[in-house]
Amino acid sequence: MITTPKKNKLASSTLGNTSSEQHFKKMNSSTATNSASKNSKLMSRMKKGEEKEEEKEENVTSHNLLIYTKMENNYHLSNKKAIFYNLKVYYEAIGKEYHSSLPLTFHIKEGLNDSQFQKFEQLFNDAQDSSKETILDKLPKFGKNLWIIKPGENTNRGCGIQVSRELDHIKGLIQNINVNGNRRSYIIQKYIEKPLLYKNRKFDIRCFTLMCTINGNLQGYWYSDGYLRTSCREFTLKNVSNRYVHLTNDAVQKRLDDYGKFESGNKLSYIEFQKYLDSMKLDCDFIKTVIPKMRGMAQDSMRAISRKIDPSRKTFSFEIFGYDFMIDEDFNPWMIEVNTNPCLELSSPFLARLIPAMVENALKVAVDPVFPPPPVPNSKKHTLPDA
Repeated sequence: MITTPKKNKLASSTLGNTSSEQHFKKMNSSTATNSASKNSKLMSRMKKGEEKEEEKEENVTSHNLLIYTKMENNYHLSNKKAIFYNLKVYYEAIGKEYHSSLPLTFHIKEGLNDSQFQKFEQLFNDAQDSSKETILDKLPKFGKNLWIIKPGENTNRGCGIQVSRELDHIKGLIQNINVNGNRRSYIIQKYIEKPLLYKNRKFDIRCFTLMCTINGNLQGYWYSDGYLRTSCREFTLKNVSNRYVHLTNDAVQKRLDDYGKFESGNKLSYIEFQKYLDSMKLDCDFIKTVIPKMRGMAQDSMRAISRKIDPSRKTFSFEIFGYDFMIDEDFNPWMIEVNTNPCLELSSPFLARLIPAMVENALKVAVDPVFPPPPVPNSKKHTLPDA
């Protein structure tokens, strides 16, 4: 769990696991102190005052509290350019390269004249020359000159994302900086050319986190379970324009007739994935080695934006975020993006169990301490999702 007090510096050490119900400390309440006065009338007044205060607190708790289901300034996580900048600044502050967790990234704000694009163009051209050593040589799993171009502002469902290895094509994509009267920036990010594959098909990993403000304190949680999203098409770098090969988003894959042909809803559980790794004699304990690294990256992202999200520290607010990761063939995870409004569609039997349990758990953490639920009769408990 990450806990950030309202006015103090970040005071957190570990990112908690919300696979079981979390227990929160009760809010501190002030109590009247009695003097040794012998005046019984004064003591009576004090008791009445306490009773009125307790009654007022009960009324606030019962009727007047609000819980916000979105975190103010959540774009610092879910915006592609914002999460890049926030993590870059955070990692620089702790003496770490950001591209140890994020793919190499350039944020283009001014089209072809942008200084970041000129740096990208220089790297692109140098990478074509085998006699020149570039930063890409230190990141062999990313390959050389295959790049993914994304809108810098809030988009989801794979909208506006393209893969390219042609410089002229990339120039054509990023030079339109005004879209429908709004400024548009672009993210040019190194494509992972050597990803770990599942039965020769690409996949990514969807994980869930919860951020909430409880009594003005910002807290972060990691949900222990998640799932893999698979592609319907075999992976190849020969055809980079085929979105069904390179994008695993549900909104893209479900357009194919093959959607759900190989895995129900194109989804895999962690356990199913581990069985596949074992069957292929791949030496990787996914639960013990890969997931902790992803959790650490999520923790870093929360720390990076802890002073920017929910700046007014509302008394009670919370939001579920969907984190997307990829793994290269050496089992190194890479954070791809963070999503607000993550898909909660029950598109497979596995998700029909996972999603309700995850949401139920989030409500237990963020809502139940404020609005305790009524007791559930034993005869109804079997209707509740496991959380």
